[in-house]
Amino acid sequence: MNLFKTVIFSMFVSLIISGPCVAESSKPDLGALMPSAKNMQAKVVERSYHQMSYKTLYKLAFSHDAYSVYGDDPDVIQTYLMITECLLYNKFFENEFEWNKITKVTKKYLLENKNKAPKYYEFVQPIFLGRYDYALQGFPVITGDKDYKAQKNFQFASYPVGDTDCQKYSLDARKYPGAGVLSIQSPITLSFVRVPKNLAQKYVEWRLKQGITSDADRQAYIRYRFKIEGYDGIKSFGGVDAFNFRGKILRLDVFADKEMMLPLYNQLF
Repeated sequence: MNLFKTVIFSMFVSLIISGPCVAESSKPDLGALMPSAKNMQAKVVERSYHQMSYKTLYKLAFSHDAYSVYGDDPDVIQTYLMITECLLYNKFFENEFEWNKITKVTKKYLLENKNKAPKYYEFVQPIFLGRYDYALQGFPVITGDKDYKAQKNFQFASYPVGDTDCQKYSLDARKYPGAGVLSIQSPITLSFVRVPKNLAQKYVEWRLKQGITSDADRQAYIRYRFKIEGYDGIKSFGGVDAFNFRGKILRLDVFADKEMMLPLYNQLF
């Protein structure tokens, strides 16, 4: 029983911790684009924006009653623990007596703490920029397969269904999707990134210094910061089943590098 209490305690601690960011293996030479230390120290963080993970996606979905915790379907809590606590699932699922205790405590915990789930998140997507426009003072966005015009739905999470830290489990993607979509009321268009001429010149020179010379490789990164305000069920977006949340985009930032140390553009909403 002492082992059981210890495992349950560790499970609840991990339930409220978001996953860490994934760092890129190699970092570019930041060079002249690196913000000065003075500017970095003056930077004020308004609030904490959480990183999304497969576990966090399901914690968020359950906090918005995506599934009935006290319903008749035993797969609901089983799947929740399978995704968010796979070690616990693997250790105790075959012992139905211990597993029954775990599911009871988990249901109680989820109901008592669902209003404590974070509401602010961020996600990053690659973006491609064209040649600098001197007249308009900025870079056109090359959309390719991605349309950045009048967007109302933003896919902020996409994970292989059932692929946990322990192993890949067999799950029905229509019932337990691996994707999350944010729907906003007012559409957002990003077809042009305004960048002052002096900064744009440093950006192009910095790319050349990295040995990146092809316009087709002029990749930057766009970071969306948003607030979750509600949940609208599981819906299909372009053939992908996803948890559909309502909310607001609070700001977007475009960076030259994946580490998001070299800002090019920002917009508040």
